[in-house]
Amino acid sequence: MLVDTHCHIMPDRLAQAIRNFFDRHMGFGVLAYPGVLRDDVVRAETDAGVDRFWALPYAHKAGVAASLNEWMAEHVQPLPRAVAAATFHPDDPELEPLIVRAFDALGLRVAKLHCSVGNFAVDDPRLTTLWVAACERQIPIVVHAGHGVDGRTSAHELEPIARVAARHPTLRLVIAHAALPAIDAALDLLERFPSLHADLTSAGQWRYPVPVTRIEALADRLMYGSDCPNTTITITDGAAWIRALGLSPRAERAIFGETAMRLVP
Repeated sequence: MLVDTHCHIMPDRLAQAIRNFFDRHMGFGVLAYPGVLRDDVVRAETDAGVDRFWALPYAHKAGVAASLNEWMAEHVQPLPRAVAAATFHPDDPELEPLIVRAFDALGLRVAKLHCSVGNFAVDDPRLTTLWVAACERQIPIVVHAGHGVDGRTSAHELEPIARVAARHPTLRLVIAHAALPAIDAALDLLERFPSLHADLTSAGQWRYPVPVTRIEALADRLMYGSDCPNTTITITDGAAWIRALGLSPRAERAIFGETAMRLVP
């Protein structure tokens, strides 16, 4: 089984704008996938033999989450093997009805928050309504905690996640990119808070040293992610990098699918 818990499907114009950003900051032509539209991502996942994929949008400002969630429900949720996610922004003036609409009416089963793109902190008190709702519905929420343009996370940027996890002990937060390069700090939090998870997105792309023994021990709360389509390596190569770590078959099964299937049956 192979579940990709971190790819991005967005409306066409937004997807292309994001790609243009990557081209400017990383250099044109260095990314593994030339196409960024919905069907391009679905084709990439299919070609890689992925059994299921979480499609994650993110709101960069107030006023866009509602339309993004509607689009995800209409254009992504019906796709075979797709798990369509919702997104939110703390600046949205009426967050509670937006949350209820996304989870209850639209049936979106995952959510994604991107702190650097949206320029907010995870422990913003306005997000408390979201944490409560996610706990009640057992909805996992993928959080990109770092604020760097390069996507990396520093250890101190995990402190707001620790505060949220302490206040909401059953909340299924997923630390995006395992907070690389601060993966040891992320795994420290997983050891402290049993409901916390992390995805290993970009581990193969960025190639920072990773603590294999700790990954083995915490595999039942770790998941594979590709960051497709804005990644310099393919889905297949990213998975191969994790397989080359020498983990046990049990740990590989958890990372490549069992953990994700438990969070979103």
